[in-house]
Amino acid sequence: MLLRPRYWPGHLAMVVCVSIAVGLGVWQLDAWQTRRADAARDISNDAPVALATLMSGDSPFPGRSLGRPVTLSGTWMSDSTVYVSDRFRKKERGYWVVTPVKVDGSESAMPVVRGWAPEPKAPAPSGDVTVTGWLQATEGSGPIDEDPHDDVIPMMRLATLVEHVDADLFSAYVVARDVSGAPDGLESVTLAAIPEVSGFTALRNFLYAIEWWVFAAFAFFVWFRWCRDSYEVATAVPDEDDGNDEDTDA
Repeated sequence: MLLRPRYWPGHLAMVVCVSIAVGLGVWQLDAWQTRRADAARDISNDAPVALATLMSGDSPFPGRSLGRPVTLSGTWMSDSTVYVSDRFRKKERGYWVVTPVKVDGSESAMPVVRGWAPEPKAPAPSGDVTVTGWLQATEGSGPIDEDPHDDVIPMMRLATLVEHVDADLFSAYVVARDVSGAPDGLESVTLAAIPEVSGFTALRNFLYAIEWWVFAAFAFFVWFRWCRDSYEVATAVPDEDDGNDEDTDA
């Protein structure tokens, strides 16, 4: 009875809605798994690549390149050196020493973590430099800089760094592994600075997948109720006609 042509649009609407919702859920789940796999890759020991092959000064951070060794050349912007507080090395609290490099062939500067120091002071570099280090994403949340007029900042946040650098900045920073020129006496920042994979990586994609599958289940439930109600109405009509015929005969 419910396979009659007049019911086909309802069946078709259910198939379309459920198919789309299930497909979008699978797509979001795949995106979640892909982003977790990308974050979990250990590319910190890969051969260094030129920074320009991964991003420009106007590019968003290339998520798949988190922790990748890169090389860049440019000129130190020593007047823009800042110190990131509450950075630990072997359980000792200290500071990251960060000096931007005006990258050759670009109008933007790349913040470079030169090393670690127990106090917010370090020799100022100058001149041309070539840096090899690990590419990192700037930190997005945390304490704000309560005194933007000094050279100590609480986090490697892009919005904080731009207040101290008279140039456009890349949406990233580099933890130096090798720096051309004479040593500056700073302790190196190790691979422990590279964030570990979180169990909540791309959690939003996973939640979107569940949301789409819930919608698919809801669409199927609505179709089932519609089928049941349509069937009850269709089977009740002959009974009412039979009753009317009996009253007429009486």
